[in-house]
Amino acid sequence: EMAVGASFFDNRTMPAIFGPLIGQTSGILYHYDLPDNEINDWLTEKIKAEVGTPPDLFDADGMNAALLLVAGLKSSGGDASSAALIPAMEGLEFDGPKGKIYIRPEDHVAIQDMYIVKLLNLDDPDFKYYELVSTTRPNPPCLLPESMQDRCGDLPIGSLSGQ
Repeated sequence: EMAVGASFFDNRTMPAIFGPLIGQTSGILYHYDLPDNEINDWLTEKIKAEVGTPPDLFDADGMNAALLLVAGLKSSGGDASSAALIPAMEGLEFDGPKGKIYIRPEDHVAIQDMYIVKLLNLDDPDFKYYELVSTTRPNPPCLLPESMQDRCGDLPIGSLSGQ
């Protein structure tokens, strides 16, 4: 028997992989029925109308990328050059489908809500597979390469290897 550590993910592949894990608890980055805000409601309505199914992780992340770009352009006075957009986006906070997202200036990590859910089923026609256990907002260590770690400031420094 092998222990597996993985988060739940998109609606389409969940049934193919996680069938034996009904009743288990794990993390998930986004599921359309977890955030309770007007932006997520709008996204859900539009995606359902356009494609007939609710939005998935990639829809929410695509919308977040677009919202970040718009906020960055507003902050830069419309200057779309990387020299203007990078500092304009550093420290930005904006509302997206998952709620408030903060772009950490030190390493450009998007600090955002994530969800701990219990897997209830994999056959709901509206992909309502989960029960919300809790919402978390991870603040990971700075993972910049050693040559850039001076940017990390007071953040704890970590590594992708976990060491």
